[in-house]
Amino acid sequence: MIELIGWVLAILATGAPAYMIWAYARRAATLNQRIAMCDPTLLSDDGVNVSRLMAVPHGTQYTENAQIVAAPLAQQPAYQTGNPYSER
Repeated sequence: MIELIGWVLAILATGAPAYMIWAYARRAATLNQRIAMCDPTLLSDDGVNVSRLMAVPHGTQYTENAQIVAAPLAQQPAYQTGNPYSER
């Protein structure tokens, strides 16, 4: 029985690191393809760190770890309907 427990622990001790290496290699192999396809999920992927900006317009300011907040839209003016020259 102790021999069986030893084998189970040996398999787990070998399998967990092997799986981690396989998952890392799979992610690294698909990274270039995802960049080429402009995959928008790369920006929110936990395993990817964007550390360098390339080909940005002159004068661009970069703030690391900034949250993107959408500005509120200005309200559209109410257009008058009907005849503007009526006496009402």
